Amino acid sequence: MNPYIKNQINLLYRILFVTKWIFRKPKKSNILIYDNESIEELNFFLKDKSFEVFFARYEKINIYVFLFSIFKNGFNNIKNNYKLNYFNFVKPKVIITLIDENPGFFKLKNIYDKARYISIQIAFKDNIFYDYIKNYKKKNKNYIFKCDSSFVLGSNDAIKYKNFVSSEILNLGSIKNNDNALKKNFKGEVKKIIFISQLSSRVSKDVRNSRGYKIFQYLKNYCKENKIKLYLLSKYGADFEKKHREAYKGKDWVYLPKKNTINTYKIINNAQFLVFDNTTLGYEALSKNIKGVCFPIVFPYKKYSKKFTKEGPFWSTKISEKILSKKIDFVMKLTNDRWEKRIKKIIKEIIVYNPHNTLFKQKLKKYINNEIL
Repeated sequence: MNPYIKNQINLLYRILFVTKWIFRKPKKSNILIYDNESIEELNFFLKDKSFEVFFARYEKINIYVFLFSIFKNGFNNIKNNYKLNYFNFVKPKVIITLIDENPGFFKLKNIYDKARYISIQIAFKDNIFYDYIKNYKKKNKNYIFKCDSSFVLGSNDAIKYKNFVSSEILNLGSIKNNDNALKKNFKGEVKKIIFISQLSSRVSKDVRNSRGYKIFQYLKNYCKENKIKLYLLSKYGADFEKKHREAYKGKDWVYLPKKNTINTYKIINNAQFLVFDNTTLGYEALSKNIKGVCFPIVFPYKKYSKKFTKEGPFWSTKISEKILSKKIDFVMKLTNDRWEKRIKKIIKEIIVYNPHNTLFKQKLKKYINNEIL
């Protein structure tokens, strides 16, 4: 069967038997959120704003727009026509997504060019996104993936974005991290260390061979020898404490469950020192100049578009009890000013920090007020 026809049949099947239907006509709004998955991340900003949502995964379909599209355009190219008609009903000034790994978003300006488009990166990118665009352009040589303003985590992402997307590129950092702004960096002798756990909810029997397990055991010994209280920050709730204790062993550490996102950032912002293997939350903390060290397999993570050295001022891809102790001691002894100078250039390549997302808010305000045309 022709792939195009098959895609259309699959879409119709999903519309008729899987998705939920919305019967009201879309309201006009200055702001249209593309992909419902973006809402949670933007809650801090949208809670007092009027906006409409386009369900890009078609988990909900507006039957009014769907029928209008069939009567107006027929079934041919129903997917694009549905989007176009939806946008025409909403008449947004700005269309925003936080699911920027979806190349389809960067095709929208070629369908509907009456709005400004904003993409916001919320996770580190591997090459899947870029490979898709590269392969698409081989078959469609003159095609341009477009956006008006693309907010990325750091300068390294900005450099790569420019080669694939026609857009203004702005370094924003993590939108969640920025929203949970740091009031003041810790000063003084470190008496508490937080380990950010990446332990999966499916704890396997070979957990002792995992990198996180080894790091935590070395860290337990370090804290015991130096009379430092050890905390484990989990990405799961209180009911997961038993699994963590079974996996990591011992009672000489405090379990910090995840209550909600705000609470997690509150814990991070009040941290005296952090240790982690490979987690965005850890790099977000470093962007705020919170002291810490990390021990990833590859720094900052596998398949990152830029290669860094295996060892740096706050990281090492090799791990042993001696290496861990040496790294922690080195960072602890640095004054806050010297620490900031040490990591400033490196961390900005990976992720920046923009307190309260002022860069994003200013740009959006200008677009809505038509100050940039």
